[in-house]
Amino acid sequence: MPFQRIDLIPRHHFSIAAVAAVCGLLLALALGLPAPLTAQSVAHALSQRTLTGTVTDTHREPVPGAIVQLQEGDSPEVITYLTDASGRYDFKRLDGSHDYQVWAVLRSRHTKKRSISKFDGHENKVINFTVRTY
Repeated sequence: MPFQRIDLIPRHHFSIAAVAAVCGLLLALALGLPAPLTAQSVAHALSQRTLTGTVTDTHREPVPGAIVQLQEGDSPEVITYLTDASGRYDFKRLDGSHDYQVWAVLRSRHTKKRSISKFDGHENKVINFTVRTY
């Protein structure tokens, strides 16, 4: 009677790339290295945005030293930025999954608040303000 081959380990076909990825993950975990990027961390990084703009007067001249304030949603915290010599301001690394309100202030006069929606897909948002200087 001929011998019959019995496989104790089922045979599966895996690609070399898949095996290498699993081995790399196990090695990283064993060595205590930082966890690899997850879909959530990638989505958070991709949802960051920048808000820039210029504050000018009614004659379209830049207003250096104007105050631009940013508020996230209903938070009581306000982030303040002073415009540079060209009247420009720049808020970086804003969380794209939040709503914001932004406005400019000059000599205790506030401009109308402008809203930035979390549904606005612009990674780089530009909002300019015009203030009265008199």
